[in-house]
Amino acid sequence: MNVDMLRLAGALLLLLPATPAVAQTASETQVAAPETLGQAIADAYRTNPSLEAQRAQLRALDEQIVQAGAAYRLTAGVNMSLQYQSQDQRGLLGDFAVARGRTMGARLTASQILLNGGRTAAQVSAAEATVLAGRERLREAENAILLEVVDAFVSVRRDQALVAIQQRSLDSYGRQVTQAIARERGGDLTRTDIAQAQAQREIIRAQLAQATVNLQASRGRFAAAVGRNPGALLVPPTLPGLPRSLDAAFVVVEKESPSLWQAILATKAGDARIAAQRAERAPIVALSGGYGYGSPYTYQVRDLGAQATGAVTLTMPLLTGGVIGSRVRAAVAERQQLGFEVETARRAALTNAQNAWNQAVAGGEQMAAGQLATEAAESALIGVQRGFAEGFRSNFEVLDSEQRLLTAQLVFVNATYGAYAAEARLLATLGRLQAAAIDQAVPTYDPAQNTRRVRAKTFGPFDPLLAPIDRAQVPSSAAGPAPRLAPATDTQIRPAIVRALPGPLGTALPIVAVPILSGPAVADLSDTAVTGGG
Repeated sequence: MNVDMLRLAGALLLLLPATPAVAQTASETQVAAPETLGQAIADAYRTNPSLEAQRAQLRALDEQIVQAGAAYRLTAGVNMSLQYQSQDQRGLLGDFAVARGRTMGARLTASQILLNGGRTAAQVSAAEATVLAGRERLREAENAILLEVVDAFVSVRRDQALVAIQQRSLDSYGRQVTQAIARERGGDLTRTDIAQAQAQREIIRAQLAQATVNLQASRGRFAAAVGRNPGALLVPPTLPGLPRSLDAAFVVVEKESPSLWQAILATKAGDARIAAQRAERAPIVALSGGYGYGSPYTYQVRDLGAQATGAVTLTMPLLTGGVIGSRVRAAVAERQQLGFEVETARRAALTNAQNAWNQAVAGGEQMAAGQLATEAAESALIGVQRGFAEGFRSNFEVLDSEQRLLTAQLVFVNATYGAYAAEARLLATLGRLQAAAIDQAVPTYDPAQNTRRVRAKTFGPFDPLLAPIDRAQVPSSAAGPAPRLAPATDTQIRPAIVRALPGPLGTALPIVAVPILSGPAVADLSDTAVTGGG
């Protein structure tokens, strides 16, 4: 956007007289300190609850990496038991005897998976891709929230200008009514001229009331996004990172769009899930052992004896009822779905970028036209007012010139907002509406820091040995192409039987009374009572 246009819009706001709404705001906040867009973005980036919630959600995703890699790590536990058993037994002579048993013991067990066919490596890869997709989701949320901040910032400035314009117009129409009344007494005007001026004044009064409400709504949006009420908002700077052309914007979408990369990384997770499901067919080799003390007969400590066990086990599924194959096919279908969603996200991002670009270009043209229209309308109004004072211009011409000036000013102010908001929307679509790009002093949130922290806290001694071996066993993650419909052989629309819907209009629905079911209430909701089975 042209910087001169922005400054002209700011000057227009500053030159217009204060309004009751603005004065009320000033009285509430004492002396409002000047506030830049960078300050608003910095506060929102630091305190916005939606953004903080998205960061917390990403930290939860980081834990999936730890959970997926748990099979690489040694598991151990302690088992302690104290058991008493009493049983009546019939002897050979028919007499009953009571057999009692007392056992106790404590045992330390440990197990370690040695080989599992690449299952763990695939699950870790899926978790890592999910975390990376979550980071793109966080980046998308940051852009969306900062877009809301920018939009609220310029909306407050726009609505302040609109309120001031409407107030100036109301004052001008009020003076016109006063002049019309005075000249009606002198016989120059009629009651019709007075009524015209009064009608226009009241229309502007209604528009001023709505503009004041809109201003407070924009201030509320600002407070919700930033976390505090707006002060004296300064002219926003030119946004950095805008592409030089629409084709350049399309290139940036392909490389940087957070929504597109979120979908791409989701396909990486889908590939890994296919491999993990195929690895379910592979054998699992595990080492387990235990050591402890136990007494099989009494509770006496002197009867405790040492017990030690060790084993290497191999587990391999042979017949699973088709569940593994079904899970693989489901994972393949989900991966195909994710592939289509990548193209959906790509098309949506390109469309949004083009729409924002067009809105920004149109906004710039509207600003230029609004500026020229405002200057011409001001000049015309001055001439018409002089002619009205000299008696050769009518009251209607003055009212019409006033309305034309009002319309031109509204066009200019709304175009100023629309162009700037469209540029911010374009940057958000590209993933470039970032706090550090607008204000370099803003401390940025590093999502990778938490990932490194949780990984360091759960590092196992056998990870460096087992992870490379497991990765070498990961089965294929290839997914076949999704089935496609054959091209249509005839694309002509069938001829219509009814070319125009006949009347009359429908006035009543064919409602039929539903008979109320009668019979005893079923108190027993067991399968027998509900289904009638035996």
